[in-house]
Amino acid sequence: MSTDPTFINALDWQRVGGLLLTLWWMFASVIGLAGSILLAHGMVPSLAGTRDIPASAARMVRPPLYLSALFFLALLAVSVVMFVNRLPILGDIFDKGLA
Repeated sequence: MSTDPTFINALDWQRVGGLLLTLWWMFASVIGLAGSILLAHGMVPSLAGTRDIPASAARMVRPPLYLSALFFLALLAVSVVMFVNRLPILGDIFDKGLA
């Protein structure tokens, strides 16, 4: 059994592209999740504590930021599931390692 990959046709390239797209979705959702949590849980309370923004504004801004964090968390979960479902393409291309 050789360790070289088999010939990759256009359909395989399309499937690999779909796999890479899910990686980009994971990256974007992690950045969005981290940014939302950082703003809602770190920066907004700090700005309210130093009175750079009014406390009432801080109370109004935090819930939408937490909602966006939940959205990005759900997007991350969907992206991970899609990535795992698309992983068999690597086993189809390479003779050993994933199969």
